[in-house]
Amino acid sequence: MAEATKNSGIPAPRFEGARVAVVMPLFPRMPGLRDSLKSLAAQTRPPARIVLLDDGSHPGTETLPGEFPELPVELFPVEPGPLASAINAVLEHCAPDDYLTFLQAGDRYAPQRIEKCLAAFETPEGNRPPGLVVTRLRAIDSRGQALPADDPRTAHLARLWAPGQGGAELPDWLGCGYFPGPFSNLFVRRDYLAANPWPENTLSFDQAVVLIAALQGQMIVWPEALLDHYPPAPPREATPRQTAENLQLQLSVLTALSGRLAVSPETRRNTAAYHRTAWNSLTGAREDLFQQIILQLAAAASPEDTQAVLTSTLRSHEAQNAPAHWAALLEGHDPLDLAGYADALRRTREKLDETREEKERLGQVAEAAQDSGWVRFGAWIGDRSARRIMELEQKDEAPDPLPSPSEPEVKNETGPGV
Repeated sequence: MAEATKNSGIPAPRFEGARVAVVMPLFPRMPGLRDSLKSLAAQTRPPARIVLLDDGSHPGTETLPGEFPELPVELFPVEPGPLASAINAVLEHCAPDDYLTFLQAGDRYAPQRIEKCLAAFETPEGNRPPGLVVTRLRAIDSRGQALPADDPRTAHLARLWAPGQGGAELPDWLGCGYFPGPFSNLFVRRDYLAANPWPENTLSFDQAVVLIAALQGQMIVWPEALLDHYPPAPPREATPRQTAENLQLQLSVLTALSGRLAVSPETRRNTAAYHRTAWNSLTGAREDLFQQIILQLAAAASPEDTQAVLTSTLRSHEAQNAPAHWAALLEGHDPLDLAGYADALRRTREKLDETREEKERLGQVAEAAQDSGWVRFGAWIGDRSARRIMELEQKDEAPDPLPSPSEPEVKNETGPGV
């Protein structure tokens, strides 16, 4: 897992008095809403409040708080419009709360989700706490049952998570493909969200929130599957609308990071790494078109602004050191394909684990067989297979043979002896 990932054990809580608000929109659709609320009732760490964003498009929502008297459900009226605007509007209403998490109708929290997400914010004393936490997903069908491993949606989700499991850094991982899934997976500090409001000029606002946090080094990935989600079908090709939305997303992220990019080498490095990997994104990002936009913006900049950016970049650590892949290219090697490398590494680890398990199983079988009186009896009467089993035990117990004085040891460096 990436360096931003923590262990799955829950440390001693420092958040016993922390307030967690769950924000649930009642639009644009509400199928599975009650199942989502039931998952909140099963939390080992109950939320302080559950805020239902109501834009008036669905009659009868006023009865929902009464259907779940055990939950602190409240309705919050918002103006019809983009979801990002509604969430920014509820931010002031949630001022007493320390953390905000989100849940769309149909998604479900695992019982320990709130508890473990709070644990992910644990940091050593004096370190900056993360602003955002996401967890792994469990893909489910429309009935809430886990999708089989050979389902295309499950396979696509596994491919998205493979780079992180193979050790890719978080910016590279996000460049390979957007793995966090729905906005139900976002768990944020309220003060961080107040300083980084959700972009309202892009439909992919949840992806923008993730990228803004990750590229600033303020995101944690928890490796356990703590969110049930019904994923869409894997994309086959990028439509013009999707391409436009993706380009708008990238520009929104740059706008949000403009202040940090000017002063933070870490943010610049992370952003460059993300865009370098995004040329081969599983999510269909059109990095070629994005680069065309950047070139046109650079051409339209004033000479003074261009010189200032150039001077700042040449002072960076990266400018003083040649990239590692350059030397590899000069030696004739191919550039590193992070997604392919991580996938191959994952498959190799799986085969290694299977081999170890099989070796342990065979060892247990052999040990049990050697203790069998029937096997020993078979060896005594001359049964070949029984004798071989007994020889396994003798080879394990016998010391390595020494060369006979009359037959000195002969070493052959080039091949077997004659």
